[in-house]
Amino acid sequence: MPHPPIADLRSAFTASAKPGSQDWPSLADFTVFAAAGRTCGRAPLIGLPGWTCDDAARVLALAELAARTPHHDLSAHLRTLYWRGDAHERRAVLRALPYLGITGHDPALAMSLVADALRTGDPHLIAAARFAGTQDGPEPG
Repeated sequence: MPHPPIADLRSAFTASAKPGSQDWPSLADFTVFAAAGRTCGRAPLIGLPGWTCDDAARVLALAELAARTPHHDLSAHLRTLYWRGDAHERRAVLRALPYLGITGHDPALAMSLVADALRTGDPHLIAAARFAGTQDGPEPG
């Protein structure tokens, strides 16, 4: 399931994350975006095959950021997080794109991130890129 409803993602994260880190997305400071794996763990999410705690933590944090940020600022944040991030962080940015409406507001950014991921040869980034550009996005949550 590439794009579970955001409510399902949040529930699975809460059930699977390290004790004490379940509120991480709502407390996230984007200077600690890289710390999601250490803080929340990298365990698989219960009931959501292919998702890990660190992926979910980052996607939920980006969804929260998107709710309170103008689209042009969100694009700048995503660009920075992707280009400065490691493979885990890049994968999370790609996985978050359908939840953020970026393909409609900044399709050039979405396409450039997807194109870069496809060029890497990293199977995890390629898998994330495969679903990143979908126009229909996740199911309502």
